[in-house]
Amino acid sequence: MREMAHLLNLESLTYDEAIKLQLEMASMVSEHDVLESYELFCGVDVAYSNQNAVAVAVIQDKDGRIVEVSKHKCIVRHVYVPGLLFLREAPPMLNAIKGLKSDFDVLLVDGNGRLHPRKFGIACYIGIVLDKPTIGVAKKLLCGQVKRVSGRRVVMLNGDVVGEEVFKNVYVSVGHKISLNTAIEIVKGLTKNGQIPSPILAAHKIANEELGRRG
Repeated sequence: MREMAHLLNLESLTYDEAIKLQLEMASMVSEHDVLESYELFCGVDVAYSNQNAVAVAVIQDKDGRIVEVSKHKCIVRHVYVPGLLFLREAPPMLNAIKGLKSDFDVLLVDGNGRLHPRKFGIACYIGIVLDKPTIGVAKKLLCGQVKRVSGRRVVMLNGDVVGEEVFKNVYVSVGHKISLNTAIEIVKGLTKNGQIPSPILAAHKIANEELGRRG
């Protein structure tokens, strides 16, 4: 597709072009598991001081031991627009991830995947760019309604299940190449005390430390 040229050149996109790109790429997202097991987990987050950004990617094993850390500092051009987070945060996140020397099995992104007005949040975008199993983990409900179904707090949007509130104010959705059930299982296994999963939490703390403040 012609717009694929914009995958790593988001600064030039207008908001209308970005929305068009999301709508076109949404059909590329796979919600099926491609792996049978997951051993290494990468979390990525971005912290800001005005327009200065620090993106951090952290790889952990099943026991929470840190395998590798990659940092990327930059100046962001786009302001935050609800539904268009990928314009602002995908470039620094991708640069941090590309700085890793080790491979990983699944990526956990601080942001939404399918739980999005156009079913294409930042986790979907990054998952497709990297062609890796990717999970979106958000701390606020961007859209849809939470409904209790068979004891689960699923997020419904236009009649479809697009995510789940696995803990209070922790919303999990598919990014790419993984099922929602597997994504939820992974997030629960990596989370302690109802917080966010440990790889994202570690990335968040390191990014804030780089800016000289406590995470």
